[in-house]
Amino acid sequence: MDLTWFYFICFLSATILWKDHNGTLEDSLNKFEERIGIRTELPPDSTENIPPPYYINPREETENDTTRNT
Repeated sequence: MDLTWFYFICFLSATILWKDHNGTLEDSLNKFEERIGIRTELPPDSTENIPPPYYINPREETENDTTRNT
């Protein structure tokens, strides 16, 4: 049996784990994406927590709610 693929996957996995541990994985992936031309950047405000335009209460409560445990 040819174990070339096995060793390649082991080496690649170890490299990814090592770069993630050192904190350089994201930079390396960004450089790789730029090199092959698939790099996309998100707008800087895409991670803001914007409240939804409306809120629908999942359950309406009334004064004489018999399903409530009080």
